Amino acid sequence: MGTLVVSLQDASPLRELRIGDPLDPSSYEVVYDSGETKAFLEVSREVFNAVDADTFVSVAQERDGQHVFVKLVDVARRVPVYVPEAEAKGASSRKKLLLYARRPTSDDHLLEKKTWEHADLAPRGPWTNYSVVPWLSLGRTQALILSDEHTLTQRLPRERIFEHLVLVVNCHEDRPDKSKYLAGAVEGRPPPAVMAHAVHKWFSHDKGVVEKNDAIQRAIWAALQRGTVAVHCLAGIHRAACIVACHFLYRHYQLGHTSVSRDCNDIYKRLQEVRPAVAPAYVDLLRNYEAHCKRIAKHRLAQPPSASSSSSNGGGE
Repeated sequence: MGTLVVSLQDASPLRELRIGDPLDPSSYEVVYDSGETKAFLEVSREVFNAVDADTFVSVAQERDGQHVFVKLVDVARRVPVYVPEAEAKGASSRKKLLLYARRPTSDDHLLEKKTWEHADLAPRGPWTNYSVVPWLSLGRTQALILSDEHTLTQRLPRERIFEHLVLVVNCHEDRPDKSKYLAGAVEGRPPPAVMAHAVHKWFSHDKGVVEKNDAIQRAIWAALQRGTVAVHCLAGIHRAACIVACHFLYRHYQLGHTSVSRDCNDIYKRLQEVRPAVAPAYVDLLRNYEAHCKRIAKHRLAQPPSASSSSSNGGGE
């Protein structure tokens, strides 16, 4: 399986948690800001004092993209067990935190190679885990964001981009509690609209899936004309990334924005530039949507040009 790494942002002097075998408590290590490493079992109380939450760590994913967690308190008690995503999300705790482990890569020092030019609105401070997708953003207050869920359930006054949030796309639930979204809660303004589809329940051969995806993409594009859009699942690296990848295809083929990439491999490379943990998933959904978009484009190109067409360049503010 290889070592997994969990960032412990805002838990100074702790920097990260390293996991060898999720079911072997002795393989858990804590790395400090100083670079010192200690066994988790020796310093678990210090970790819990720093994090101060009922903490679940995603250590794997099912074939359908749902996360598999372990609970840190169970690791400290030397009785870790795998916890399904539904159980972790449904756990009733005074203060719950879902963290996501990843495999370290040799490119970690190149994080955020492509930057958004309005970074003053999105400083991405402690306990936030979101990434602006610059190729799909239209202007200073019209950003397309790929995010985890936890970020969007916090009040984030320093992250001023969320003052302009007009749409949240939830990719892991069909009927979420819309009141949980606090990042876009601004006094005097209506809360952001919420669209929700549990993408891991979609079947690529179902005709209705393409229609659902089209509805999401149209809503994202319409919302971007008015403000910022956040697309999320739990970690913002598989289900949500697939939907954002589909938006590249929607823009290129259906809207005729030829400057937007249409190559699926290139699209994922771009997403990984701003969010390195992203990995291709639900490839059959992506390929089926690509074929659908190509059919739409072929039909569009067969029609005589319209003098009122204004969707050829994808520009914004």
